[in-house]
Amino acid sequence: MDKILKIILSGVVAGFILFFVASISYNFTKEITDPSLKYIFKKSIHMQWFYKLLIINAGTGIIMAIFYALMRSGLPGNDFIKGATWGMVVWIFMINQPLITAIVIGDFAPNLLLSWLAQGFASYVAAGASIGLIYKD
Repeated sequence: MDKILKIILSGVVAGFILFFVASISYNFTKEITDPSLKYIFKKSIHMQWFYKLLIINAGTGIIMAIFYALMRSGLPGNDFIKGATWGMVVWIFMINQPLITAIVIGDFAPNLLLSWLAQGFASYVAAGASIGLIYKD
């Protein structure tokens, strides 16, 4: 039961980190820069979407924590490094597939590249590191 509680707690904390970084990015760009959320929220986020976005991010964090618990023994380093590495792996999968799709269909604005990469890297690596620190044995 202790491991399940750690998974849920670390996942919720990671979800709040993902939400916080996405919120900061949205305040600067006035556009959703996370490609995994861009297709859910077509134009802009209104207050009615606030709770839905928070729940989606918490769910993403919990899923990250579940897979981290399954794969943590194969990751290198201490708990922080394991979590940050896991966050980078998730970031690569969450960012690259929508990025390649957007480039192929011609729906990609080059000015979003840096925003997608930076915001995604910061949020997923920080979320992964928090999972590693909370889930440690």
